[in-house]
Amino acid sequence: MGRRAAMSGLLGLLLLHCAGLVDSAKYIIGQTVNSGAFLVEFDDDKRSLDLEADCHPGKACPPVIIMSGRQVGTIEVRNCQEGVMYTFLNKGDLDAGVVLQHEGGLYGSKGIAQFGVGTCFCYTDQLLMCG
Repeated sequence: MGRRAAMSGLLGLLLLHCAGLVDSAKYIIGQTVNSGAFLVEFDDDKRSLDLEADCHPGKACPPVIIMSGRQVGTIEVRNCQEGVMYTFLNKGDLDAGVVLQHEGGLYGSKGIAQFGVGTCFCYTDQLLMCG
C-alpha cells in the first residue's frame, strides 16, 4: 500500500510539472537558424514577404514573424506552409500600420497597427487566410 501511494504521488507531481510546460510557447527571437520568432527587416521599397525565402536559404520562415523597419501600406505574403497559423508583429519605425494579405488580396486582409499583432492561417494550396 505504501509503494502504491508513493507511485500515485509521483504521478501527480509529474502531471503538475507537465501542466506548467504546456501553458505557453516560448521562442528564440532573432535571425538565427533556430529562431522561432524571426525578425524580417523592411526598407522603404520592400512590399512583399516570401515565407519560403525571406528568412533563411533553404528553410521556411517560422510561425512568428516580427516585421521591423520602415514598412507601410500593403504587404503581399506568399509561399506559406499549409496548416501553419502565422503570427505577425509590426515592430515598425513608422507610426502607420500595415495591411497583410495573400498575394493579390483574394483571401482576406489583416490590418496591424504599429506594435500590433495579427494572425493568418495557411490553408491548402498555400492560401493565406487573414481576416
